[in-house]
Amino acid sequence: MNKLKFASIFLLLSTIILKFSSMIRDLVIAAYFADSFEADVYFAAMTIPNAIILFLLTGMKDAFLPSYYKFEGIGRGDSHLTNIIKGTFWIALGIAIIGMLLSSPIIHIFYPSFSAFEGGMEIAIWVSVIYFGSVVLVGVNAVYEGYFDAQKKFSFSVFSQTSVVLVTIIFTLLFHDLIGILSVPVGYLVGTILSLLIKFVYRTPKKFVNWKQKMDKKEVFDFYGIFLPVGLTIAVGQINLTVNSFFAARIGVEGTVSNLNYAFRLVNIPQAIFAVTIATIVFPIIASARSENNMLKFRNGIEKGILYLLVFLTPALTGMVFLMQELVSVVYERGAFTSASTEVTASYAVLYIGSTFFYSIQAIIAKGFYTLEKGHYMMRIGIISIFLNIASNWIFSNYFGAEGIAFSTSIVAVLYSTITFVTLWKLIGGMNKVFLLKNTLQVVIATATMFVTINMVDKFTEIADLPPLLHILTIALPGAVVYFLVLMLFNNEFVKTILSKGGNSSSI
Repeated sequence: MNKLKFASIFLLLSTIILKFSSMIRDLVIAAYFADSFEADVYFAAMTIPNAIILFLLTGMKDAFLPSYYKFEGIGRGDSHLTNIIKGTFWIALGIAIIGMLLSSPIIHIFYPSFSAFEGGMEIAIWVSVIYFGSVVLVGVNAVYEGYFDAQKKFSFSVFSQTSVVLVTIIFTLLFHDLIGILSVPVGYLVGTILSLLIKFVYRTPKKFVNWKQKMDKKEVFDFYGIFLPVGLTIAVGQINLTVNSFFAARIGVEGTVSNLNYAFRLVNIPQAIFAVTIATIVFPIIASARSENNMLKFRNGIEKGILYLLVFLTPALTGMVFLMQELVSVVYERGAFTSASTEVTASYAVLYIGSTFFYSIQAIIAKGFYTLEKGHYMMRIGIISIFLNIASNWIFSNYFGAEGIAFSTSIVAVLYSTITFVTLWKLIGGMNKVFLLKNTLQVVIATATMFVTINMVDKFTEIADLPPLLHILTIALPGAVVYFLVLMLFNNEFVKTILSKGGNSSSI
């Protein structure tokens, strides 16, 4: 097995651990706060600073990798790293201070309904203040995670993110009685500090940054000229979630914001595992191809990224639709989270499936834009999607309530993903249509066969009467076997790569 395959598998396992820990965090919140007003207030208030956090965390990694490669090629990689760390620190510090000062007016403007709950407005403001306070630490962490990705040390970046989640969980478990839902953002703040300390020790104080090097303001300015559209594009998703929270809060029913959030996070797991992992692996490949001016290798990287994503994502989401009630029950139903909460959350989750599928494809496509330094295209399309989301939310929430908000998210995802795919297609002069269509059709047929099989197994056996967890595990096994057998019969490109002896350098 070559090094790239080993790194890919290790990254996938690391990402699964990260998402598993993230799910534990969510189920801890659900167990203690369920769909109470505290949970509603928390999830709504954190979306605004979280948009800034994602702007820095994910956007920085996407912008820094090709930038670092460019400077590393002329022997200035470490110098560039130092400049971006210092520049990011001061920019993030300014954002953090402004955000903390504006938290109160922001919450009062966007969520006036929180004043109906005793202490609701105060909780929301403190949640916003604490998350904004972590922004400066997140910014520096983000630069280093981009650096480690550039060094193909993917798992270390995932490990540092996992440490933040684990500390958040520990703080929630220890202090939920003392400070309530505020234990979650406080834990996140402490976790970001720990994550930065891990990097500080790993790199050693001397190598952490060139402390004596004067910051090159022009270099930082040029970098942020590329980063800004990338970061804003990344933040589009969180801005749309903020819009969703705003419309959910307007409905005025306790639990609406939190149940929509639980549903979205559950359905988002396949995207976070498969799309993020594959996109992370694809990025260095297409960035390297771009630096070599090898457009054939660039297109092949995008094509294989999309194919491998479809191979894992399509059956996973199909299985989730079939077993949604059981999945929500197994993940969330404990403590304060009741069977009634499960039923509502599951109904929302099914409607979110389309958003997960299409935003996952968009995650691969986005890497192509960033590598080509055409992030401004993504930003323009992202801004359009925000306005589409506002209009769609207004229409569907008025007619269908909370279900309309979840459905609206999927509609916007279809439009957003389609526009970005067509735009990239034109930028790179097209892709291999036969390769994409043939392999996509094979995945669709294999998934349909799997769906029919699990339906028959569920209908003609006693599996459906098993407890939810056993039902999921028992039905998943025959489904997975049938799915991959059909792909093997088609001699699918993915199967050929996996079964090949050691693979080759072009394998993802």
